[in-house]
Amino acid sequence: MRIGIDFGTSYTAAAAYIDGELRHISFGGDSQFRTAVFIPEKSIDWTLFQPDAYEQQVRDNLSASTTAYTKALGEYDEATSKIRFHYRSLAKNGDITQEEAQARISWATSELKKPVSPLAAEIRRATISAARRQWAYEQREAGRASSINVDESAVFGEDAIEEFFWYEEGRLIQSPKSMLGFRLAAPQREAIVKIVSNVLKHVRRAATEQLSVDVTEATIGRPVVFRSSMGPEGSDQAVELLREAAHRAGFKSVDFLAEPAAAAITYHMDFPESQFAVVVDVGGGTTDIAVGHVGGQAGAPELDASWGLAKGGTDVDLGLSLRAVMPLFGKNDCRLLAPFYVDAAMVSDQNRQAAFRKVDVDSIKAPYKKRLLALQRYGVTVRMNRDVERLKVALSSEAEAYVSLDYVQKGLRAKAGTSDLEFGYERYMRSFNELLSQVRGATAGRTPIVLLTGGMSRAPYIAEAVKRHFPGCEIHHGDASLGVVEGLAMHAATVHKTAFDAHAK
Repeated sequence: MRIGIDFGTSYTAAAAYIDGELRHISFGGDSQFRTAVFIPEKSIDWTLFQPDAYEQQVRDNLSASTTAYTKALGEYDEATSKIRFHYRSLAKNGDITQEEAQARISWATSELKKPVSPLAAEIRRATISAARRQWAYEQREAGRASSINVDESAVFGEDAIEEFFWYEEGRLIQSPKSMLGFRLAAPQREAIVKIVSNVLKHVRRAATEQLSVDVTEATIGRPVVFRSSMGPEGSDQAVELLREAAHRAGFKSVDFLAEPAAAAITYHMDFPESQFAVVVDVGGGTTDIAVGHVGGQAGAPELDASWGLAKGGTDVDLGLSLRAVMPLFGKNDCRLLAPFYVDAAMVSDQNRQAAFRKVDVDSIKAPYKKRLLALQRYGVTVRMNRDVERLKVALSSEAEAYVSLDYVQKGLRAKAGTSDLEFGYERYMRSFNELLSQVRGATAGRTPIVLLTGGMSRAPYIAEAVKRHFPGCEIHHGDASLGVVEGLAMHAATVHKTAFDAHAK
């Protein structure tokens, strides 16, 4: 059985095309999972943790919080009474007017922080969370001497990020695809191949279980151009490392298909007549465009040319983070230079992340020092990057958006508006517009249909840019998340079946 795998910078998906029907592989009930992997120091059997055993501790904490609230509320009421008495006495003596007294009372009482009644649900959540962390620590200490199988203990997707915060020890890696095209020393190369192999093994096992057949073959999507520090050689290296990782994961036969070509296959069956088309695939780490014919009687799309840009949605995340979030950690208000904050925000670059964690921030002024120390803990930048991504998505439809950064500092929130998003995407959009101009020049004198796919294609500013460069052209929005993997699955089934049939004859 051969499946299609969209191993993406931000998300990974897999599907099979069986008897003319697409079957998406499910990962925890979803058709894709975040391309993140957490490898704990020791595997823990979480089914052994019993939250009910801590109910008395929950009741004790709730009682203590209620007592503290009652005391604080009494002190608050006493303080407000003193304020009212003071200014009313001044008014009564003629020192100020009644209106001035009321205004000063309002201002002074507003400066006081009124206690908030504790919520039982929040007290229980915090108590159980603390108990679970302590339990995990005890489990880890008890079994520290035992060996572990890293492959078996790896956790993937959103669970990888959440598990890190329960476990707090181990390696959390996001977007390993972004590292494949960079110059790597032998230890780094081995580490990245092992990480990618873990992800692909996770996919193969899920597919094997759900399809009830041993899945040992795959067509894996690849961008036209990988992110790289080595030029064209970087893309060649990335494919080589992907192939090696796939073989380690148990895939005996692997081939690769450009992601815009895969997207074109998905659209191909939608058009009974042949159409001249521009396929625009805007993903998390890369942007690809292909030109050719889709639809009609041909067995597959006929693509004439393709273009690639080693930038995508994660570049918008970086810009938004530097603009709206990093000032909360002292950017532009302390001695730390801009590259320090770039290192913190670039979660897919393990070298930059290591450099960020090594910087001594003990001399940084309050409140930034404590925030930075929290941010330098393993995995916290990844969690914050996920929240920056949520800000980006929210700002595509709202003028303002907020995310809680409670895991850095209680009550800390990041706020962003339309202007922050515009700053965040400005550099990426400059490159994207240049790419669109090249493609428009190559299609001059023709009126193509434009087929949009990829997670970032949902962003309104992406569609607006495409409309400006291709005025009057029909624009079709496919499945932003699954359009590529569906094409990969169809290619895996039909092309390889044709080759097998030809060989059999």
